[in-house]
Amino acid sequence: MKRNVSGFAELTVRNVACLALGVALAGCASDSLPVVVGTPVTAATINDYCAAAQKDIASSRVPARNVIMTDYAAFARATPSVNPLETLQYVGYTDEKQSKPRMISCKLHSAEQIRAQYGATAAGESTTCARLNRRTLDAVMLTLTDRQRKKMPFNGALPVALDPDEQANSEAQWLEAFTMVETDAGGTLRIRAKSLRAGTGSLRRTSTNASTTVTDGRQYCHLIAPDYLKRILVGDVKLPKSEFPANGQTTAAR
Repeated sequence: MKRNVSGFAELTVRNVACLALGVALAGCASDSLPVVVGTPVTAATINDYCAAAQKDIASSRVPARNVIMTDYAAFARATPSVNPLETLQYVGYTDEKQSKPRMISCKLHSAEQIRAQYGATAAGESTTCARLNRRTLDAVMLTLTDRQRKKMPFNGALPVALDPDEQANSEAQWLEAFTMVETDAGGTLRIRAKSLRAGTGSLRRTSTNASTTVTDGRQYCHLIAPDYLKRILVGDVKLPKSEFPANGQTTAAR
């Protein structure tokens, strides 16, 4: 279990963001990507990942304690504390030794909830889970050599695209399987986050099996792990037709 986070530089992302490999590719020219200032874009360490995600998704100025959970059922039932501010994290792996993370699931708080608890200057405005995936993509691209970039196994007009969040309406729906990453018919690698975004109000549990309707300012994200994304980009991972089994949990390791 790790604690707080390192700083992030600011950047924004449209609903559909595309990767420019050093130049503006077709379809990307109108994507508003301001220059990142300050420290270079780097992916947070696995132990600090959701705390860093909290800082970025809400422009939060309140340090968050990241609680790493290794039991998926317990993670599904748990709710992160607002005061003190904490984030909950579960990592799904591709291997039994749990050395190759694939997806990072974060239970976070919206900017509105942080401001309500800590004051008007404690956070900025909430953004999307897709923005967090964009940051991961930017950070991973910086680690690739020119040779690795040229050999990426995606031949679409856009090599890589970030789709808008797949939005869930309840916690039970958020926990359901979804396709996180796939290659489309045009040869473009498409990366997708799954989100649960709630407003203010009360939390209502409709059953004991994680079927929870969230209306109290929580913001949950299923995100691609940086290591997994890099292995896809360099061709070490051959994507299946569907990223997740139809009857499996979203972050189940295979």
